[in-house]
Amino acid sequence: MKELKLFAYLAETLGDRITLQLPPTFDKEQILQLAAAAYPLMKAEIMTCNVAVDQEFATITDTFVREEVGEIALIPPVSGG
Repeated sequence: MKELKLFAYLAETLGDRITLQLPPTFDKEQILQLAAAAYPLMKAEIMTCNVAVDQEFATITDTFVREEVGEIALIPPVSGG
């Protein structure tokens, strides 16, 4: 089990943290897919998020080892005005 930090409207809707069962190794897409599966009513919003792992934005080519990761965050897109 791994805890994920949430921000913006995700935190307002789901709380500031969720817990997911991640495989031993995973990538950005797997994090988004697992979170969307766990919270299907928020799937569209979750799938647009950036993922930060240990305070670095994850790319589509990054692979992570669960036991080596300290912090994961889902960061929704933001707009300014």
